[in-house]
Amino acid sequence: MEQRLILHASRMGQRSRQFRHFIKKLGCKRKQTLHFTLVHDTMARKPVLPTSQSKTRAMTLHKPMKKLERRLSRITLLTRTKQKVPLLRKNDEGYAVFMTVNYREQARGDFQAVRAHFIDVDLNKISEMLPTREEAEQRLQELQADPVEQIESVTVTRTKQGRYRLLAQRGKRRVRQLKQKFLAKHRKLIRGAMIVETKNGFHIYWTIRNGSISRFVSIQQALARKFNSDPKITDLTRVMRVPGFYHRKNPASPYLVRVKRWGRKQSFTQPELIRKLGLSL
Repeated sequence: MEQRLILHASRMGQRSRQFRHFIKKLGCKRKQTLHFTLVHDTMARKPVLPTSQSKTRAMTLHKPMKKLERRLSRITLLTRTKQKVPLLRKNDEGYAVFMTVNYREQARGDFQAVRAHFIDVDLNKISEMLPTREEAEQRLQELQADPVEQIESVTVTRTKQGRYRLLAQRGKRRVRQLKQKFLAKHRKLIRGAMIVETKNGFHIYWTIRNGSISRFVSIQQALARKFNSDPKITDLTRVMRVPGFYHRKNPASPYLVRVKRWGRKQSFTQPELIRKLGLSL
């Protein structure tokens, strides 16, 4: 029993340090307000009819960094009406914890600084668009018969434009293999970057100093093309999962999001990042 308590305390300490160091690594300053979004992982894609017992599907919260409690178990964030929300408890209840990466003081105000450029590498999904249902069904059968891909589920849906979107989900073992391949393939390009490991891949950050807000979107688009990562991760308002908290889309198999590599001490400049990665804007 005592050893279990010691182990729990050690893990909580590690999670607290990951969370706080991640915020500092992004260049957040004590006088700034941090903005968070909590989204219920298991409700995010399932429309439900609201009832008096329903959980809120998502909530936006904030707190000045200088008032942020040091221990994860004691952190409370604030709603717009100043109600306190215990962060760790909400994560335990199934809420994913996201944070607005770039800086703006007010939740709906103008952005004042670029803290980082970043990509979302999702190695779990295979997403393809096919012109006919027959081709989609043929591709579905190919994927299911492929022992390398280790497909767990496949869906085909018809779009409004009359095309067919195929979405396949890989198994955990295959995702682990692809994680190793991705790091090996891009090791030179991601040297110096901060790497956050998620359940299905990586969030990779290049922290930025003296960045131009007007250049943010074009650089994000170039990064997505360079790494074949999520093309939607281009807007200043983007929120990303925070290390130190669990991914709970599968409640039976929670996954702790964590920093795998902290990257270099000095932040990049945007011209340096473009040059080192050979980005085409």
